[in-house]
Amino acid sequence: MPFKASSAWEHSKKLTVFPAELEPYYGDILNQYESAYNLAEEAKSKGLDPNEIVESKTVFDLADRVNEMLGLSQFEGLAERLRHLLHTTTKERATLAIAEEIALGKFGAMSTDQALQYAVRAGLAVITDGVTVAPIQGISTVVIKKNDDNSEYAAISYAGPMRSAGGTEAAFSVLIADVVAKKLGLSPYRAREEEIARYIEELRVYEREVGNFQYRVSDSDVRVALSNLPVEIDGVETDPFEVVVHRNLKRVATDRVRGGALRVLNDGVIGRAHKLAKILKELQLTGWDWLPQLKGGKQQSSSETETVGAHFEEVISGRPVISSPNTRGGLRIRYGRAMNTGLSTVGIHPAIPALLDNCVVVGTQVKVDIPGKAATIAFVDSIEGPTIRLKDGSVRRVNNLSEAERFHDSLEIIIDMGDALISYGDFLENNKTLGPSPYVTEWWLQDLKTAVGLSAGDEPLKETNILDSNRLAALLEGTPPSAVEALEISKRLGIPLHPSFSPRFDRVSPAELLELRQAMGQSGRDVQVNITSHHIEEVLQHLLVPYTRNKDSATISDEWAPIIGALLDIGNKPNPADSSAWDPDKTLELVHHLSGLKVGKQTTGTVGMRVGRPEKAMLRHMKPPVHVLFPVGAAGGSARDLLAASKHGSMKVDMVNIMCPSCGRRRLSSKCEDCGEATIRFLSCPRCSQVINAEEGQTCPKCAVEGVTHSSYN
Repeated sequence: MPFKASSAWEHSKKLTVFPAELEPYYGDILNQYESAYNLAEEAKSKGLDPNEIVESKTVFDLADRVNEMLGLSQFEGLAERLRHLLHTTTKERATLAIAEEIALGKFGAMSTDQALQYAVRAGLAVITDGVTVAPIQGISTVVIKKNDDNSEYAAISYAGPMRSAGGTEAAFSVLIADVVAKKLGLSPYRAREEEIARYIEELRVYEREVGNFQYRVSDSDVRVALSNLPVEIDGVETDPFEVVVHRNLKRVATDRVRGGALRVLNDGVIGRAHKLAKILKELQLTGWDWLPQLKGGKQQSSSETETVGAHFEEVISGRPVISSPNTRGGLRIRYGRAMNTGLSTVGIHPAIPALLDNCVVVGTQVKVDIPGKAATIAFVDSIEGPTIRLKDGSVRRVNNLSEAERFHDSLEIIIDMGDALISYGDFLENNKTLGPSPYVTEWWLQDLKTAVGLSAGDEPLKETNILDSNRLAALLEGTPPSAVEALEISKRLGIPLHPSFSPRFDRVSPAELLELRQAMGQSGRDVQVNITSHHIEEVLQHLLVPYTRNKDSATISDEWAPIIGALLDIGNKPNPADSSAWDPDKTLELVHHLSGLKVGKQTTGTVGMRVGRPEKAMLRHMKPPVHVLFPVGAAGGSARDLLAASKHGSMKVDMVNIMCPSCGRRRLSSKCEDCGEATIRFLSCPRCSQVINAEEGQTCPKCAVEGVTHSSYN
């Protein structure tokens, strides 16, 4: 849309509320976009292109996107209604509601076929956020067919672009069609026995000749699903492989495999049956109570038994593994979102690629084992960064990009990868259990508020005997405390130590911690550690405590010295007499026993992450591949080979018939170069090139005299 009435930024502010501190950022982006769009419109208006308008549509939210994507602008009020639904209910309920209202003619009367078509496509566009091709090319047609008793039912014909990714949404399209069909008074689909057998054969042909599905499903599940589905899952042929036994069926248009339909059935309805059943239960919809009977799909992998690290069994040489699953030192799970992360976008610290020679960049596709499948990378500098060991033996926590660049050449090994920031929505979307959170800064802030009597956040800050109100306000706004402040707050208020100064005690056993404590001693303000034993140094590194190394000793200094001195109570040696009584998982209790201070559990889980399959993003060539888009006609052969065409000297090519209405000359652009008039299209006789007006029923007068008639004109 051109920006005439109001700017893109002003229009966006009418649709949503932006945080005041981010208004300049978003305003600048949209103003730059508006300038580029207007420049493109000006260039197009010169008429040197076949089309005088900018083909790319501008949309501001999902309602706009659905409208433009499916060409629903003729339905007055649809965008506003969809916008209201999305703001007042869940996306699933909004999807079904808008599909029903379209089908019932709330936005304009239409035939039953059209109502079914528009409703299903619009519903699928909403449930997929309008960011895939599925609502347009993924669905070939939505039609009405007849059962054996002459009752009418709905059938969706899927095409190749309907992929396994987003299988739940693909299966949801069948549910949309069922809800709409009931509103239109259609009957359920009743599959014939030969159609069920055809599907079973077709699935196995596809697996054998074309490729694997995301899930492996049983024949019995296919039979149960097709016997109960209220909507027929049909499709167009996608691959040149045919079924052998169940051919020439009356209600199936092709004997070749229908890839899109197979994926919707296999990886959607059956593969994600349990997740779909959960959604249906929440929506309180009937007629799908057979879904829990399905065993569901088993995710395909090179192993017969599905493991947590299934995505890591197929790693090939040259594809970086950033973090292995369930590994000490791997990426720590941290729940939350940053401004640039969200659904299927995981945040890592920008120091990681700087240390790893930029093996990943913003937008790199990665495979993760938790919560599952794929994600893309974003950089977030407010989470914990990696901990590294340098070539001189010292250990450092890397807090920013400049430190990573400074330590790059002296890096020996990365001991810990830092945090992986994953949103709650990813776990909800993948129907995965949300594990316990590590004790992070946000948790500490809540404990601090409770400890000082701030229950709602809008009460006046109270003076404490530790912090004045100004310092307390700064801490509550996110300013980190110093080591001395962190110790004093924890000691006086009884809350766990701030996460920035909490060693990873949960990574070592009580026996290892006491062995490390025995090797420690106070040296002025510093803490010295005797590391003649390699095991002692390993334990110290597991805690992620920074230190410098000098031959057989390690020196913990700066803010970490008072932290370690207080937590391990180094001044009171020897170790507790009952040290052997501590269970292996009671390290945090041991620390509390030694110091009287609480320390929150810092690691509750790690994420496996590897770079995805960039080779899958290779160019897709036509068969045979087309070399050029220049008009070389048949002279270039089926590949439109420019070099082959150049050897012909002269050639004939098909061009559009357009002319200037003012000077009458034939042109190639949308405007006449001489007159500036908009050119018009015309038809000509393929036999004698006579210009005719076939739209008004005119035929070629010259051919008519000679008794020759034509069914079409150029």
